[in-house]
Amino acid sequence: MKNSKNDLVQTPIMSKLILIALISVFSFANSAFVLNQAELTPEHYNSSRYILWENQDGLIEVEDFEAESANITLFATENDISFYIYTPENPLAGFQIRESQLHNIVRLTGFNIHRPTLLVVHGWNNNFESAVNDRIKNAVLIHNNVNVIVADWSPIANRNYLSAQGSVLAVGNYIGDFLLRLDREVNHRLQDVTVVGHSLGAHVSGNIGARTRGLIQHIIGLDPAGPLFTQGNINNRLDPTDGRFVEVIHTNDGFLGFGIRMGHVDYYPNGGSSQPGCGLDLVGSCAHSRAYYYYGESLFDNNFIARLCSTYRNYQNNQCNQNTSGNMGGYPVRQPRDNGEYYLITNSRSPFARG
Repeated sequence: MKNSKNDLVQTPIMSKLILIALISVFSFANSAFVLNQAELTPEHYNSSRYILWENQDGLIEVEDFEAESANITLFATENDISFYIYTPENPLAGFQIRESQLHNIVRLTGFNIHRPTLLVVHGWNNNFESAVNDRIKNAVLIHNNVNVIVADWSPIANRNYLSAQGSVLAVGNYIGDFLLRLDREVNHRLQDVTVVGHSLGAHVSGNIGARTRGLIQHIIGLDPAGPLFTQGNINNRLDPTDGRFVEVIHTNDGFLGFGIRMGHVDYYPNGGSSQPGCGLDLVGSCAHSRAYYYYGESLFDNNFIARLCSTYRNYQNNQCNQNTSGNMGGYPVRQPRDNGEYYLITNSRSPFARG
């Protein structure tokens, strides 16, 4: 189990880090620059110094970690994070509330404490209106009697990647405290909450789970972000101790996604690194987003049937056809009989599931 925010403050090493941060991180410079395809070099793709992504105009932006300053949030506030509440009675226009209004959540938003809740956490450069939230929120409300909470941490998420990545612990702690208060003050049980997060939001989700002492029933990580995270340090990322059942869907391992097993069950559609229908996909943006496309589709009719297997090659060679099957995604979550790595093949366009 990773440390909570309060645990971190009590350690001498972390106190020194906080002091350094207070002195040095308030300057913020976004050093991202745009390059065309001809200007990209192997170093841009292969060096951990850079992160590349495709912007809304289809241009490749490059962020140079060595040329920028970090504006890391150590303790988030309600100026950093707000919550949008959606219900079957109000599926389109979410009611925004701040943490200080939580005690009035039922009266202000129509939140029903007797329903289960799906909490959605977006990733870097997103906000509550981003596609990841809409696809998941709209799909789950059509077929399920649930509350949906979209956590908007865009004031932090829209900083440079170095700053946003360094702030996932604080964001997760803050949202975790919100859920603890929801349990304690409003009597909506943690065990009735499912948390799903994409990219950096997957690691925020892990920190939410750690903050709530692993009592969240289900956590789903949608292609958890890779850059600047390490296998050995679980204190700021998603890992199996964060919830009672942690499921991970890998779609861009080794590029924008983190190429290690991080859940009780890890699903690898099409091998987990590249996705059919994404074309050249130079920086992996298409494959990275496929995680929430697949998950959103699974909420309508979950036909993403995978098989427990040791490698994708063995799966392709039909060596795992008799192994345990699992349904990737879906709501409520269907936990396979056995933990491990599961593989499947999808179509190149919607509907993606093959059954």
